[in-house]
Amino acid sequence: MLAVLLVLLLIPLWIKKGMDERAVLSAKVELQHISSPPPAPPVTPAPAAQAVRPIGFGLTFALVPSDGKQPPDTVGLNCHGEPRQLDRPHQASCNPYRGDTSCRTVLPVLCIKTTGAAKPEGVVDGVYQGWVSGSLAATEPVMGAVLESLDVATARCAAEFGPGWRMAEFHGGQGGWGLQGDKGSDFSSNTRFWVHINDQPGNCWDSEP
Repeated sequence: MLAVLLVLLLIPLWIKKGMDERAVLSAKVELQHISSPPPAPPVTPAPAAQAVRPIGFGLTFALVPSDGKQPPDTVGLNCHGEPRQLDRPHQASCNPYRGDTSCRTVLPVLCIKTTGAAKPEGVVDGVYQGWVSGSLAATEPVMGAVLESLDVATARCAAEFGPGWRMAEFHGGQGGWGLQGDKGSDFSSNTRFWVHINDQPGNCWDSEP
């Protein structure tokens, strides 16, 4: 009987001791959690710097000297027009293969809009000075290096002249080397004009310096 009474007295003490030990352990864990510094945020690697593309050379055309026979509301431009001062000429003329004018140079972009216009009387065209069945116009001058793609150049044409205008292409007059079309803007006689070529690295966005 005495043994039973002792057991009954000891059970509450044992339970209380276990509860006290768990409380102490819980307090230690909580204290450790509070005193521990927060984990450092993950380190995000800095993006790699984009390589700056060297400034190359672009392709240019210039006005064909008038022979007095061409209708005044038309215009002709080609590789051999004036002025002919070029930074990297090909056979003393424009360079469709590598670009002929430093893209640091500020020149108008030659733009074209195909309208289906018939060739006017008095216009003599050929394989290398073809009629473009449309209009030609020149933008405000721009540094060639700004023309980072054909889309950028064409957007400039559209912004100045409206929908349907795009940057003129070397082969736009059939065999290349020259273009003729209706005059869609004024043209300066003392400058060359940026054009692009679709099958050679002769543009400001794809030529080698």
